[in-house]
Amino acid sequence: MWLALSPVGTSWSPGDQSWERMSTYLNLRGPRSMPTLPTQARKRLGAGLRRLRTDADLTVDNVVGELGWGRTKLIRIESAKVRLSAADLRKLGKLYGADANDLARLHELMDAAGSTPWFAAYTDLLTAALMEYIELEAMAAQIHMANTGVLPGLLQSRSYATAVYESQPHIPDPDQAARLVEVRMKRQRVITEDGVPLRAIIGQALLHVATGGRDVLKEQLGLLAEMSELANVELRVVPFSAERAILTSGISVFDFDAEPGGDQEPSVAFTEHEGSMLLRDAELDVRRFRRLLDHLATQSLDPDESRHMITKRMEEL
Repeated sequence: MWLALSPVGTSWSPGDQSWERMSTYLNLRGPRSMPTLPTQARKRLGAGLRRLRTDADLTVDNVVGELGWGRTKLIRIESAKVRLSAADLRKLGKLYGADANDLARLHELMDAAGSTPWFAAYTDLLTAALMEYIELEAMAAQIHMANTGVLPGLLQSRSYATAVYESQPHIPDPDQAARLVEVRMKRQRVITEDGVPLRAIIGQALLHVATGGRDVLKEQLGLLAEMSELANVELRVVPFSAERAILTSGISVFDFDAEPGGDQEPSVAFTEHEGSMLLRDAELDVRRFRRLLDHLATQSLDPDESRHMITKRMEEL
């Protein structure tokens, strides 16, 4: 059985209508501004300050001697271990000769580092791995995913998501289950409000598995058809006739935009198994997962054919 996947790279060519549609959308949209996520903002702030310091040919000892700080203070700022005050940022910016654009971006990062993300309200409920997954998902410039047995959370209806949690072997407390569904619904805003491109493939079997019952499935198929019409969503179906489409675990790949004037943020991958989630950020791992997604994409129907299949199945219910 299949789930959602997002094709990347070699499976897309300028001759494909789907490629042209997504390319047009990305050109109009432009680079995505990073959302206000404290952990990553603090890391980017520290890295940016370290880059400015080295560009100014200053050592840690030079800086702390000039400002009268202890060495550990600057080291902890650059390694994202402590928060930075506006006054200290001004001092560092002046010493490093930062221009107006650099200072504006550093101030944005400083503000973001002190903010509270929406999912912080669920820290008592979410595992550390899932928290990291949600944070990276919220930062992504493009999302690519694959899984088995269930539709992707970013495309689930509320009723379907509720049924999924009720069907799991470790059924949570009803109140916890309701909050988990709420988290899943809020995560979808990266697609519906932020417009992050999602390239996804679902297996045909998932159009027939009545998770939650007939009415829930019909509603879910209607949502899939609706979401597939969004300019930033590429939804494909792997048909029963596909001869070489095998996936044994869930995969998500997140790509990121480069910071203005900064380095490219490396892509990351997550693998999911029952009850566990693992971050895979080694370049070789990410490249291999991306190759797998490319291969699976060649086994799928194109977006128009996929939408037709989904609509036809919905009409049968």
